[in-house]
Amino acid sequence: MSCRLLSADLGTTSLKVMILNGGGQVEGSVSEPVHTYTDGENHEQKPTEWWQSFGKACRTLESRGIGLDVDGVVCTGQMEDFIPLKNGIAETAVLYSDIRGSKGLTKRHLSSDAVAAFTGNDWRATTPLMKWLADEFPEQWDHVLFGSKDYLIYRLTGASVCDPVNGTVTGMMNIHTRAWEEQLWQGSGITRNQLPRLLEPEEVAGYVLKEAASKTGIPAGTPVYCGLGDGGAVTLGASVHGDNDEGYAYTGTTGWTAVPADTLTLSEEGSVFHLAAPQQGRFIKIMPLINMGNVHQWAVHTWCGGDFEAFEKLTAEPDSMPGSLLFIPYLNGERNPVIDEKARGSFIGIDGQVTHGHMARAVLEGLAFSLKQTFVQIGTTSSTLFLVGGGTKSRAFRQTVADVFQRSVQVSAEQELLASFGAAACGFRAIHKCSWKDAARAMQSVGEEDIIVTPDVSKKEELERKERLFIGAAGRMRGLFET
Repeated sequence: MSCRLLSADLGTTSLKVMILNGGGQVEGSVSEPVHTYTDGENHEQKPTEWWQSFGKACRTLESRGIGLDVDGVVCTGQMEDFIPLKNGIAETAVLYSDIRGSKGLTKRHLSSDAVAAFTGNDWRATTPLMKWLADEFPEQWDHVLFGSKDYLIYRLTGASVCDPVNGTVTGMMNIHTRAWEEQLWQGSGITRNQLPRLLEPEEVAGYVLKEAASKTGIPAGTPVYCGLGDGGAVTLGASVHGDNDEGYAYTGTTGWTAVPADTLTLSEEGSVFHLAAPQQGRFIKIMPLINMGNVHQWAVHTWCGGDFEAFEKLTAEPDSMPGSLLFIPYLNGERNPVIDEKARGSFIGIDGQVTHGHMARAVLEGLAFSLKQTFVQIGTTSSTLFLVGGGTKSRAFRQTVADVFQRSVQVSAEQELLASFGAAACGFRAIHKCSWKDAARAMQSVGEEDIIVTPDVSKKEELERKERLFIGAAGRMRGLFET
């Protein structure tokens, strides 16, 4: 079975566009940077810049002799955005890390049990931002999109769509019926005709318009599939590795722990989030972490002026770590395991012997401790931890995670492409009418050996002691910065 697909992955830091064929081979790929505009609590990006970068990437592929006459276009990307459109124009995209809408939580008219019954999630975990904007700025938008990939689809086809994976995080979709649930937004000012159509990931959203064809080089009339949010796309891509059904950890700018599931399991803390899986009737249990690669990047810039390799060397300098030194990595508030948007990071246990190298390594340990807490809470017991995302580029971080978990860490040789492979699987499934597993396998041909990192067992006892200290200290961060 063969086909050629253009797959685009629009994340928080970069846009990747590639051409794949039905054997999983990448014929060509281009990456463009994505800029975030941050001002205090405001975290926004410019949709027009996304579109310009997408057109540029497509034209670059074409200039390399890679034809854009594909059988379909499929996109994935960051979820939980709020992209208001007025008269068909989107001026801004408010990102999931923007916390201005948190006060909207106090305006819910449904009970928490009713919200959980519809959405599969604790009422505090669903996104209130669009409700807040509907109340505060109703004149500024008449339609809304919820994901970066949906904006690309809108520009390509003129269609306003959303997939069930991303629909989950809006707090307005019934996770069981995979349809919008009007009771969830009654009283907010939102109307159904302002929302995008919910389509399954393999459904056709529309066809490339002539105007879009002139901007991108993709032939007019090419089908564009709905695709899915990056949480679902990465899960599809990760499932290919060793028939991995034990879950994985994503360590990008932000992070998450994810496990496929057949049932919903609400926690008392509301920290286990559920996404509708690409497969109807299935779910993805996920625990999001706001602080991951962004904290690593902060540390690299703070101590090494942005020099990644210098930071790797810095973490290797100390022969040993002070037993009291801890780093709490909540620089941007946190959603797991401490649910506190106002939480902040801190070093604890500093004495006169602490060096920059100790502090750099403590940052990696803090991230690993935080990640491990999510795995414990979500109930993953696999002997090997499958790790994906940009954080896996760091040798020091891979080893630190292996040591803290005391498990082998497996990193896909093609892990940066997993979301793109997962998105392409939607198009392959649509064209060939095959199973999700066959589609995911067809669009991903692993040509290199995965990286396997084994834990240093000599560090087990000391790291377990520090982990207990970390859990206690992190728990005390809840509410500390409320005043």
